[in-house]
Amino acid sequence: MQPETIQAGTLEATTLGPFVELLFLVAGNRLPTLALDWLGSMDFVRTWRQGQSEWLSPSSHLGFIRTQFESDDWHTRSTQFLLRAQQAARTISKLPGNLPGQMAAAIQELEANIQEHSGAVPTGVLVYRATSNVFEFVVADRGVGLLSSLRSSPRYSGLIDHGISLELALTDGISRHNDSGRGHGFRPIFQGLSDLNGYLRFRSGDHALVMDGTTPDLATAQIAQKPTIDGFFASVRCEP
Repeated sequence: MQPETIQAGTLEATTLGPFVELLFLVAGNRLPTLALDWLGSMDFVRTWRQGQSEWLSPSSHLGFIRTQFESDDWHTRSTQFLLRAQQAARTISKLPGNLPGQMAAAIQELEANIQEHSGAVPTGVLVYRATSNVFEFVVADRGVGLLSSLRSSPRYSGLIDHGISLELALTDGISRHNDSGRGHGFRPIFQGLSDLNGYLRFRSGDHALVMDGTTPDLATAQIAQKPTIDGFFASVRCEP
């Protein structure tokens, strides 16, 4: 497997997000399993479909780990995974300065959201991919999703729209908890993408929210209705 692409035969996936989104739609029975049959020979897909808890490519440019917070060695394994992602961002993607650490911190914050909000910790996964001048990661779960999570708070009990719930969840300081110290989980992502070319895609329910361009932020986000996906899906791609 070459560092520049995720390959299956003569076909290539040149970005991580849509590739993992396809895997998640199949895992949630939103697409038939035959949608992945043409990818079955790839080590990444084979180990994913077998339910393996983690996998790393020989060059360490691509890997995933499933969230297993109840496991005795989870903290150690997840820390090692984040360190590998950070190292790949620095040495392969050549992200400058503190950016590799900020990307690892963003992955960790989203991982914490799975533990606190998803209601389905074992369905979560962290994925990263590093290529020349590009670093990507995905953090996703097949839990209750943003709308249900926010509706558990009396303040947002009247919400009925997945698109609005995406906007609220990404707004700094918004949380289902009535606590001013909560709701800052996405801050490391936006801080890390300052002055970078970034592409962010968030999915929950039947909506997607996309931000892209130099220093992407919520003010320029585009929201569109999409086929339903379970849980919450976050995909980030950045270029120095």
